[in-house]
Amino acid sequence: MNLTLDEQKLLADFRRLTPLGRKELLEYAVFLARKAATASAEPDTTATQCRLEPAHDARPESAKEPIFTE
Repeated sequence: MNLTLDEQKLLADFRRLTPLGRKELLEYAVFLARKAATASAEPDTTATQCRLEPAHDARPESAKEPIFTE
């Protein structure tokens, strides 16, 4: 298994933990995974969305004037 240096350090630090520390860390990881899963399953609320400004039709090329040609 090829691990990066950061992954190797995390694994070594995890192995140095006490059994109680490992259990607490794994429980917290499960909590975060469940929280992320429920957050992605919930529909977006207006609190997490950007408000769009109303579209302005002030461009001269969009004016509804007749075009006269010679």
